[in-house]
Amino acid sequence: RQHPTEPLNPGMNPALNLLAGALLVGLAWGILGSARIVAQVRYQPSLKPSDLGFPAEALFLTTSDGLRLAAWFVRHAQPTGLLLMLHGYGASKEDLLDIARALHEQGSFHLLLLDSRGHGASEGSTISFGHKEILDVRAALEFASSHPECQGLPIGCYGVSMGGAVALLAAAQWEIIQAVVTDSTYADLPSTIARIQRLTYHIPRIPLGQLAIWGAQLRLGCRVRNLSPAAVVGRVSPRPVLLIHGTQDPTTPKEEAVALYDAAKEPKELWLIEGAEHVAGFYQHPQEYTRRITGFFQRAFARAT
Repeated sequence: RQHPTEPLNPGMNPALNLLAGALLVGLAWGILGSARIVAQVRYQPSLKPSDLGFPAEALFLTTSDGLRLAAWFVRHAQPTGLLLMLHGYGASKEDLLDIARALHEQGSFHLLLLDSRGHGASEGSTISFGHKEILDVRAALEFASSHPECQGLPIGCYGVSMGGAVALLAAAQWEIIQAVVTDSTYADLPSTIARIQRLTYHIPRIPLGQLAIWGAQLRLGCRVRNLSPAAVVGRVSPRPVLLIHGTQDPTTPKEEAVALYDAAKEPKELWLIEGAEHVAGFYQHPQEYTRRITGFFQRAFARAT
């Protein structure tokens, strides 16, 4: 008969119970948090280039791993180059229409706006922060090499946020990309994932944020640190890079842009836009923003030809 003052489960240690519970919570967040990281909620806005008054051809590209990607091809009457435009995490090519219209009106480039895999109208269900998205860029480059209106033209990449990271990863691999412009792009991917999780879910990096990062690595089959733009941006040289960033970016602080600039080699430019938030520089200074980008690509393309 058990004495009433004895614990009901004398073999159970409260500290072990607490540890087991913490491990279960950590495991659950590693599974759920990593699933949320690599599978953003998809949306497909109805906005089209014709709604903004400029023409575009809708087309689909096929990647080497068999995915169909939705894209818009915007022609210029007298092109000096082709710009591949890459949107950010959880966004779509529609988010680039305002800057695309400005570049179409003031620049002299063909434009190719692409829905990355797992976004917009493209196939795919996993976002891999460049691990597989460079295959999307490769499909765009193959389109350019085979299209009669693009053959022989120098190619540049413009990417915002994650799209800028993908642009730098691709340029580090393929020298056919002659110049890169990024806006609001992070330098270090693991710390960026941890920061977004902290801002979104109010969780600390250690241990929950790190467990989600490890879970994402297992899902993607690669180390996310190897997808950090700062690790590869130095290999883009001697091709030029222009890094644009707002000083009031709440999700990717300006220090990320400074770190990316420090890791890059010449020729490189850094434009910090005072007071601008994430991917908002164009809307704060549309004329100067467009002028800087068109001038940058025109100079780069002139050197390439």
